[in-house]
Amino acid sequence: MKSVSFTLAVLLLSSPAVAGGSYDGKWAVQLVTEKGDCDRSLSWDVGVAADRIADGGVFVKTSGVVDPHGRVTLTVMQGSDRVSASGKLSGAAGSGAWTSPTRACSGRWLASKRA
Repeated sequence: MKSVSFTLAVLLLSSPAVAGGSYDGKWAVQLVTEKGDCDRSLSWDVGVAADRIADGGVFVKTSGVVDPHGRVTLTVMQGSDRVSASGKLSGAAGSGAWTSPTRACSGRWLASKRA
């Protein structure tokens, strides 16, 4: 189940560099699985650019945004696997929930902005 958790962590707050938005920058993201057989906890440093969340890998399709109020919405597709995440960034921190109905896993994510 490492691939679903890894994919979500990398894509949750990653994007190519484009004109800036209020949540742009590098973020430390931690995923915690609360239900199912996915990795229990995973952490990465990732980034946001122009409040957009974009595909970070060749075989993954993503769609998502960080809106001006910090609300995060994201869908990640890898083959037949789907992961959905939502939550909120506020200042230099954020949190939310994620679920993978195709893998029967779910949990929460936490983020903190790096200086």
